[in-house]
Amino acid sequence: MPNIIKILPQYIANRIAAGEVVGRPEAVVKELIENSIDAGATNVQLIIRDAGKALIQVIDNGKGMNEDDAVLSFQRHATSKISEAEDLENITTLGFRGEALASIAAVSQVELKTRTADDEIGTCIKNHGSEIVEHTKVQAEKGTSIAVRNLFYNTPARRNFLKTNQTEFRHIYDTFTRLAIANYDKAFSFINEDEEIFDMPAETLFERICSARGKDSKENLLEVDYSNELISLKGFISKPSFTKKNKQDQNLYLNNRYVVSKALSFAVHSAYEDLVDKGDYPNFYLFLNLDPHKFDINVHPSKLEVKFEEERALFSFIRKGVWSTLEKNDLIVRVKIPEGSFTTDAGSKPAYNANIFSSSSFTKNNSTCSSQGFTFQKHEKTSSVIHEMFGGKPGGDTGEASYLTPEFSESEPQDVLETKLYKEESTDSLVSKNEIWQFQKKYIMYQLESTLMIIDQHAAHERILYEQAFERLNNNANLTQQLLIPIYVELNPVDYEVARSIEQELGSLGFDIELQSKRKVKIKGIPSDVRIGNESKILQELIDQFKEYDIKLNLEKRDNLAKSYACKHAIKAGDYLTEGEMLNLIDKLFSVKMPYVCPHGRPTIVKLSMDELDKMFYRTGL
Repeated sequence: MPNIIKILPQYIANRIAAGEVVGRPEAVVKELIENSIDAGATNVQLIIRDAGKALIQVIDNGKGMNEDDAVLSFQRHATSKISEAEDLENITTLGFRGEALASIAAVSQVELKTRTADDEIGTCIKNHGSEIVEHTKVQAEKGTSIAVRNLFYNTPARRNFLKTNQTEFRHIYDTFTRLAIANYDKAFSFINEDEEIFDMPAETLFERICSARGKDSKENLLEVDYSNELISLKGFISKPSFTKKNKQDQNLYLNNRYVVSKALSFAVHSAYEDLVDKGDYPNFYLFLNLDPHKFDINVHPSKLEVKFEEERALFSFIRKGVWSTLEKNDLIVRVKIPEGSFTTDAGSKPAYNANIFSSSSFTKNNSTCSSQGFTFQKHEKTSSVIHEMFGGKPGGDTGEASYLTPEFSESEPQDVLETKLYKEESTDSLVSKNEIWQFQKKYIMYQLESTLMIIDQHAAHERILYEQAFERLNNNANLTQQLLIPIYVELNPVDYEVARSIEQELGSLGFDIELQSKRKVKIKGIPSDVRIGNESKILQELIDQFKEYDIKLNLEKRDNLAKSYACKHAIKAGDYLTEGEMLNLIDKLFSVKMPYVCPHGRPTIVKLSMDELDKMFYRTGL
């Protein structure tokens, strides 16, 4: 009987092994930049095209390689970082496994140019799918340049599993900035499709964080410096007032290596305790320095996971270090008046700058008004549909209620304008005030004879906005309120790419924006059912939510955008609603196609009958 067990050829083994190291273009970027840093580079440049699928090139001014080392570098487990088994217990470099370049070459076409300071001429090696197809001498600068082209060209199944260019670019951007932050004393540059994204000189850690993560970080970061004789914790954490709805800007570095540890990240979050709301996450850039013998980084080829010898002690140490930083800082939120909001003439009182109001922004037909971010139309019907669906009858007098938009003048102060604009004047109510009320500014309680309906105001409005937004996206029907003076906002590279990718859809929703150079966006108008004010925040929150859903839910683009829009612009728990607003919200809810759940599947309404209440109090049969 012939043997059935065979030794695989090297090129097949390399492709299999590559699956652990190279899952997406971001992994190539990570491995190549880490190699540059280990080579002592003080200047690292990243160039990509087609989100890394067409080209990933990393150029550095490190020590380079001689000809023999350049050839050996493509072999599996070829490394200059370790030589003995004991070295695994004392790893101080970012790379050490000797798998990266071999794995990358197995699934792409690689061109390597390198030269050491001692050599007058450099070496060029071209490796396609683990096979060296060219080996020549070339003129080259000191250091190394590695160009990776046509990633996964020989493994099409893997290429087909890649996400959109927007998603792959975001992963590359995150990895690049994390490495740049950790190595703030080195110069980093990033070019995407011939456009310069970053050009960061060597700087301080604080300056690098601000360069990589935006100007908002400057006034919202607190410095951490906490240590004992064995461990040190340094870096920056955000003020409790500066949080996000995702964990994107939570960065933990172990001996200058970015790592992922749910336990230690939770230690940071738990130190904030009641200082942040549930669902909000602080930003942090923390550097933990620890004896290499106290942890194991050799868990996975990605080198992101780590096992600690005394994880519980580290948890307590980090929590205490973060808490002590928060404790000794003034955390009172300051209210800042935007520059130019008031102008004062000599001998006159301040005048408001009402530039965000436009006479064309609002309908003056006495049939609409806005409150808490949604629009109420004049009632052409009562809430009879609700009573029919739930088998009840109106408890009070039926009739029409209209919510009128009063006349206003743009010459009046802004606060007076808003008071008038959002003031509601109602006529006959559908039910008495005793039969509809708001509980804890979160739930609408609605009485129908022997039934109590409980409506989640946020979930209900989210469903309304979702269906409206989805209809606009499908019909390309935008309803825009123009601003008198456009607002300019500068986005980070990832958010700018997101805005570019959904520009047409944003227009359908009612956003009138213009993408300009240097990642600036000109906001000329916003959707008609969004309350004017904080236009840049409105757009930023929508983009943030879109990114979060794209990662977690992998939604179709229009569905994602409609859900993001609804989530960010729906009334919130804690928003006060008048009786008329509550009634109007109920009418709108039961005019949509699916009133029973929010876009995420959470119930919008709960029905509680008298019989069920009687059972709770054991009154059955009495």
